[in-house]
Amino acid sequence: MADKLYELRIYTANPGKLDALNARFRDHTLALFEKHGIENLYYWTVSEGAEGEDPANLLVYVVAHKDKAAADASWKAFLADPGWQDVARKSEQDGPLLAGPPESIYMETIDIPSGEASVADESGLAKLFELRKYNTGADGLPGTIDRFQAGEAELFRKHGMQTLHFWSALDKSSFIYLLAHKDRETSRASWQGFFGEFRAFMEKYNAGNAAPAGGAGAPRMSSEIRFLTPTDYSPSK
Repeated sequence: MADKLYELRIYTANPGKLDALNARFRDHTLALFEKHGIENLYYWTVSEGAEGEDPANLLVYVVAHKDKAAADASWKAFLADPGWQDVARKSEQDGPLLAGPPESIYMETIDIPSGEASVADESGLAKLFELRKYNTGADGLPGTIDRFQAGEAELFRKHGMQTLHFWSALDKSSFIYLLAHKDRETSRASWQGFFGEFRAFMEKYNAGNAAPAGGAGAPRMSSEIRFLTPTDYSPSK
């Protein structure tokens, strides 16, 4: 899927409306997306949100398009579809489901191997996903990508994390990646092991580079970290 354009979308529901929003996606929206050429990939509720977020009101999902022109055409056709307009109207008879417009980030795949580590439970499904977004800015993005390609992603796998996707925002503002863990306790142990080696990795990495890239000594950047649970209707779990 390296040639596809991905889209991350984050919805904030009005208090008490998340169940109705999930029902709309489950019963109607996914089929309408597919009708208009939008590929459904991941749908999650949020167990731990980024700073300042109320996870109880969040729906996060990732879809894919052929390219940006195809995405624009698909969204235009979807919004104009009488079937969607009817669903939207009926689902909001008791008030709007969303607190505001969705956040949308278009993303391109980065050439970083995803590896083969497995964190599936006995049912064959990963229990917990972790979505991390580093707001690098255009200047900080190349160095961050280089650091991950140089071995940071491999450190994740060494400590039991499954690396699923690495993306850069289409506007080059951020670096985004998706991990999977067996559960939250396992994720904490994995990160503890990772950070036990990370300082040594960065010292070696920076020694071989003219300037620090996205690590110690580089300009500080903000990050957004969310722990996610697949919805019952998510195609990928």
